[in-house]
Formats: sequence, C-alpha cells, structure tokens
Amino acid sequence: MTSTKQPDWRQAVALMLLLALSAGVSADGIAGKVSVIDPYVRAVPPVTKTSAAFMQLRNDNDTDGSLVRAETPAAGAVELHTHTMDEGVMRMRQIPQISLPPNTTVFLEPGGLHVMLFDLKAPLSPGDEVPITLTFSDGSSKAVTAEVRSVQGMMKH
Repeated sequence: MTSTKQPDWRQAVALMLLLALSAGVSADGIAGKVSVIDPYVRAVPPVTKTSAAFMQLRNDNDTDGSLVRAETPAAGAVELHTHTMDEGVMRMRQIPQISLPPNTTVFLEPGGLHVMLFDLKAPLSPGDEVPITLTFSDGSSKAVTAEVRSVQGMMKH
C-alpha cells in the first residue's frame, strides 16, 4: 500500500506567494517601461459619436515593444489609427499596432497616430476625464486618465 503524503500548508502558501510575485513581475512588462505623457481626448459636440485620444508614449526599455490595443468605457469601440496620404487625399486608417522603438518617444497627435473612440457613450466636455487602458504586445497593460480638451485648447497646447 502506498501512502500519499499531503503537501504541508506552508509549502502551499509559499508556492502561492511565489506565483503571485512572478505574476506581478510579468504583468509589468512593457507597460512598466512605457511612460504616458500628456494624454488627452478631443472634446466633441454632443451629437458627435466619435473622438480621438492623443498622448506621447516613451519606451524606456532597451527592446522594441508595441501598443496593440486601447479600451475605454467611454466608447463602444476603440481602434488604433494613423493618417496616410492616398492619391493626394489624407485618409485615416486602422492599424494593428503602434511600434514603440527602444528609448524613443512616439507621438500620438492630430494628423498622425492616434487612438480612435467610436460610439461615445456620453458627450465629452472640456475638463472631463476619460479612463483608457493601453495594452502592449507582451500582454501587459497600463491605465491612464485622459483630460478632455477643446479644439481651441489643443491648438494653444
């Protein structure tokens, strides 16, 4: 007859602690090395159902990374976008990711890379704040709060 020895509760707690600590380290990933500078969302008239978020993403890592998704409860859908010139016309296009080269700041700004917000749940007025979660290529994420700014405020900015 073989006896099955139950693991000591201290071993189980130590294992759970080790797993929790390692999960915390891996959850940081790229998100822990990216600084989000000056995030803001464009204020739009109440009848408008789309807006855009802009910011600077500083990758302080020695390796490449990328932003692969953004989410906010303020919108029904969120996409990563860029503007491209197509037969002399500037067009907005969805892209699968925004590359973040090592030790570089990437600018998400009007007329360039940005986060597009579709099907807004409520009007966005200057001074409001919009929570946005950024997800990176390694699965790590970072929550940011973006101030809503008027177009005039953005031009002065």
